Amino acid sequence: MALQLIKCGPEVPAGCEDIFRGSQIYTRYFQDGRLTGSLTRAAQNGELYLACDETGRPLGAMKVSLRGFCGLYPYLGLIGVHADSRGLGVGGFLMTQLEKITIESGARRVTLMVSDFNEDAQRFYARLGYRKLGEIPDAAKEGITELVMIKDLK
Repeated sequence: MALQLIKCGPEVPAGCEDIFRGSQIYTRYFQDGRLTGSLTRAAQNGELYLACDETGRPLGAMKVSLRGFCGLYPYLGLIGVHADSRGLGVGGFLMTQLEKITIESGARRVTLMVSDFNEDAQRFYARLGYRKLGEIPDAAKEGITELVMIKDLK
């Protein structure tokens, strides 16, 4: 499957919210309607990227703040892959693009947070070379610990 990265803005494209529906992140954080606001702000700020197939259908999305981690390094604030596209390399494509964006920005490190309950994502990031920097209990939601992960890029 050929994928292309599209930088969105200033509006959220149709189908973008569907990427997250049914995921653990959506279930734990966004059932209250906050996803719309988060994606809208990301698009308006030029921080929303989509992985689209040959037809332009969005299969994955990520929110990247170029100086989002202590003003130093790019920060992956949100990533998701549509349920019918999981396991097909869309997440890996997005992470490769994140690292390219990081290098192009002049940074040599990239950061993200992953929820303690999201063990599949933790293993995915570890396979890609991310290491745990620390833990922040109740960072985004009470009762959930976020693991801060970082990767040094060459």
